[in-house]
Amino acid sequence: MNFFDILRHKVPKNFILFLIFIFSLLISTSCSKKTEKADITIYTSLYPLEQFTKWIIPEANINRLIPQGVDPHYFEPSLKDIQKLYTAKMIIYLGNTDIDRWIDKIKNDLIQRGVKVIRLQDHINFKTYSSGNEIDPHVWLDPQLSIEILKIIRDVAKESFPDKREIYEKNFSQYLLKLKELDEAYRKNISNCNLKDVITTHEFLNYLSARYDFNAYFIVHEPDEEPSLKKIKKLKELIKKNSIKYIITEPEGEKIARVLSEETKVEILPFNTLHSGFDKDYFEIMYENLKILKKALICDK
Repeated sequence: MNFFDILRHKVPKNFILFLIFIFSLLISTSCSKKTEKADITIYTSLYPLEQFTKWIIPEANINRLIPQGVDPHYFEPSLKDIQKLYTAKMIIYLGNTDIDRWIDKIKNDLIQRGVKVIRLQDHINFKTYSSGNEIDPHVWLDPQLSIEILKIIRDVAKESFPDKREIYEKNFSQYLLKLKELDEAYRKNISNCNLKDVITTHEFLNYLSARYDFNAYFIVHEPDEEPSLKKIKKLKELIKKNSIKYIITEPEGEKIARVLSEETKVEILPFNTLHSGFDKDYFEIMYENLKILKKALICDK
C-alpha cells in the first residue's frame, strides 16, 4: 500500500484535495521564482561590477565575463563569450578601457537586439593614465566613484523593472551607507601619515591617490612591461630620499616588485585590485587594502 492509498483510507477526501492544492501551489511558486530569476540575465565585464549589480538586483542571474584567475587587461573573449551577451537582459561594462573595450564594437548591435547596455564611461569621468591617452579603468577602488556606479545601476534597474522600484531603492540605500562608511574610514585613516608617497608595481592607484591626497609612483605602466633603467634609478632615489619602506603590488606585478625590492631592501605589500573574483566581498577587500596603505604611508592612526 503506497502513501496515497493510506491517505485514501484514513484521511477525509476534502483534506486530501486540500493537501494536493497546497503541494501544487508550492511547486508553482517555486517554478515561478526560478523562472523569474532566469528571465533576468545580466552580464558584467568584471568582478566589482558583478558585486555592485548583485547588491541592487539580487534576484537576477548575474554573470561575470572575465573568469577567475585571468588578468582582465589581457582577456580575449571567445565567440561563445560574445554569443552570451545576446541572451542578456542587461550588460554593464566600463567602456573604452583595456579591460572591456571589445564590447564597444558590438554595443549598437546589442542595443538593436533589445539588450540594455550600460557603458559606465558615458556616465562617469574616467581618468587617463599618466602616459598617453589610455583610460585608467580602476574606478571601483574609489568608494565615492563606486557610489556613482551604484546610482547608475539603481536607476537602470528601476527603469527596467518598475514593479520593484522600492526594493532597488532600499538596496541602494543600504549599500550607500556602507560605501560612505568606507570612504570615511579611508579619509580618517590616511589623513595623518608620515609619508605622502607610495610606490606601486603598475598604475592602479590614480583614483585612490587623487581622492585621499597622496602620491602614487609606479614601476611600469602595465604588468607585462619591462621597467627602464632610468625609471628604476628615479624610484631608487625617491625611496632613499623619502625613507620609503614598502612597494605595493597586485598579484600579477609581484615579479616586477621583487626586482626593485631586492635592489633597495624595501618590503613588498600585497594589494588587491579586485581584477577578478574572490572568496571575499568588496568591503572586506577594501578594508584590507586600507591597512596596506596605512602601513605603506606610515600612518599614526
